[in-house]
Amino acid sequence: MGVDTTLAGAQAELVVQAKWREHPNRDAPEHVRDQAEVWAGHARTELEWAKSLSKRLSEGAYTMADDPGSWRTVPDHLKMRT
Repeated sequence: MGVDTTLAGAQAELVVQAKWREHPNRDAPEHVRDQAEVWAGHARTELEWAKSLSKRLSEGAYTMADDPGSWRTVPDHLKMRT
């Protein structure tokens, strides 16, 4: 899963959780409402992590396998084809 996919998934989960909190199902047991808060917390944490990783990647934080001077070389048969 790529960083963009992670960002999109976390953002979508936060939208769902925000709607749920705005219009909670009053018939849902209290522990279900608490669990929804845990899911929202996870999504917030994942979103912040993915934003940070995306920023670091765009700034060149990591040497990729096929970059000049990489610590490893990916065998040609394993490289992605476009």
